[in-house]
Amino acid sequence: MNWKRELIEEGPYNALSEILLIILTAASLFFQFYSGAGIFLLCIVYFRIHKWYLENIGKNLKIKQPPKRVRLHSEEKGHWDIHFDNEGMPLWGASIRLTFKDIVEPADHPFETYHGGNIEVSIPFSVGRRECGKVSLPIVGKRRGLCRLTKVQILIPHLFGSGKVLMELAEPVKSTIMVFPAPAPVMLENNHDSHDIGEVPALHSLFYDVFQPIGTREYVPGDRFQDIHWTASARTQTLQTKVFAPAVKKEWMIAVNLSEKYSITRDLEKIIKHTAYLMHLAVGQQISFSLVVNIGSQGITPFYYLPSGTGRKHQQKALEILSALSTDDATIPFHIVLQHLSIRQLVPSVLITAGILSMESENRLMKIKTGHREIYSLHIEGKQGVVTLWKQRSKIPS
Repeated sequence: MNWKRELIEEGPYNALSEILLIILTAASLFFQFYSGAGIFLLCIVYFRIHKWYLENIGKNLKIKQPPKRVRLHSEEKGHWDIHFDNEGMPLWGASIRLTFKDIVEPADHPFETYHGGNIEVSIPFSVGRRECGKVSLPIVGKRRGLCRLTKVQILIPHLFGSGKVLMELAEPVKSTIMVFPAPAPVMLENNHDSHDIGEVPALHSLFYDVFQPIGTREYVPGDRFQDIHWTASARTQTLQTKVFAPAVKKEWMIAVNLSEKYSITRDLEKIIKHTAYLMHLAVGQQISFSLVVNIGSQGITPFYYLPSGTGRKHQQKALEILSALSTDDATIPFHIVLQHLSIRQLVPSVLITAGILSMESENRLMKIKTGHREIYSLHIEGKQGVVTLWKQRSKIPS
């Protein structure tokens, strides 16, 4: 563990005093004033021990922090734990200063806020020799984002003299705090059911869920052999066919465009909050969804892509993607993203786009629409998000 150490001597004349004591000791020995020489010699030993203590205290202090990510929702409380392992001299009366962004704030603990949204908090800290210690900071999530410790400093005062040691960690701490975005309401124009076979119950559908039989009826020519209910047929002495519940496949793809001309859109936070609400709505209605964001990635796809899924765990994966988005991210042209999805046939029957659409993107959406896909667009009206059926803008003749 690498630390940057700085010795702060509160007494600027310590070195001069030590030289003076050596001269006085020599003079006392010359004049055979042995009691005075003994006193001066003890003072020299004190200064030596004082200097040795400041030069060696905290050298064998290590932070044992395994990679850990704490996930919080907005206004949710949690703890940020930092573990220490001390193989050197005991540290008593020290304090640790943590600096991080205001994505989270200390709960029930004083802190200072500085320019740029930085928060600094000081916590008393002590640990004995060959002991493991832990500093636990109660925090509360304030805004969406990924929070890391930007600076870790330990201030160690001298136990029996003046001066102190300031140690600053030169390595990043692997522990992070992720705050999920707070969903913002969205109004949907209508609730679309696809025309594909699936497993979600519906009032009317051309398809049935073969795992949900709801009764039997008399056999008619043309019924499949595997659909015959043999137990009911034996009981009624006539062939009976299973009746299944009608079902459809409900699936959305939420494609987010964060580009606005040559930078990240000004509506970044609004789009993220409304997208989070759409995912929450999909999970509540048992709709599987996939998430696409036109941010460069080094995975299988050159952009952020979460394959289709459902449930709380799938929602958490999507929220993690949204939480990590930043204005410093590099974007990919949205029409290239749509082209990639179309070529790989990843677009389901319902596509919801968010963000500003260029003419190239609309032309690509028009080609996707010809493949019997319904395309919706998310608009932001004040604090309200509205999802309406997408309509291509009229081309202006040149």
